Amino acid sequence: MTTATPSFDRTKAMTGTPGAFPENPLKQKLLKNKPLLGLGIVVLLLFSVGQFIEVPSHSKHAQDEDATSGLQAQKASQAKPEAHAAAINVAANGLDPTLATQFVTWWIKPAMDYSAATASRSHAQAFAWMTPQCATNFQQVFWTPQIAQEITQGHTTAAFQPISVQAEAINPDGTIVVGVTGTLIMQNSATPVSQQIVTDFLVKKEKDGLRIAGLYNRTTPQ
Repeated sequence: MTTATPSFDRTKAMTGTPGAFPENPLKQKLLKNKPLLGLGIVVLLLFSVGQFIEVPSHSKHAQDEDATSGLQAQKASQAKPEAHAAAINVAANGLDPTLATQFVTWWIKPAMDYSAATASRSHAQAFAWMTPQCATNFQQVFWTPQIAQEITQGHTTAAFQPISVQAEAINPDGTIVVGVTGTLIMQNSATPVSQQIVTDFLVKKEKDGLRIAGLYNRTTPQ
């Protein structure tokens, strides 16, 4: 049995160098047309250069944003200690407005006791919870020797009725200002005299407990 050997039609074979691609007529035309070729090279260069110009511009914008963000973060970090100084001191001292208000509410009762039978003992107790300088200032305003003598000897009767006791401010050092408003009624004759008392007390925490460290009397003199 014989096998026929396939034959090729060599009249249709490709001309040119074996393994090479056929020449592109458009490419040949462009290579021969030098002005048109030069224009294409210029356009290509402009396109390439434009890409490189945009990148630095974008990078500079990003750097400016980073610098602005960094400056804002720095300002925030500098402002934070000042804005939270009072809170930091309160946390360190363990003193908060509620505790300071409770302390003054308890302390004001003996401090403003004008009963003939208990006033001397009550004021001695109240002074023990005050700094020496503050105790001296308190005596000059609310418990002068003359008032103490008139009360204890029964020549004058008096009573203090608190209306409100509330924290008003937290100082950067951790001390707290507590305002006290009340009515003091004194009588040494047939007609009683009523006076509105408005005083701020400074509360601080010491090693052995809370203390009244200062006062500011806002009462209008009568």
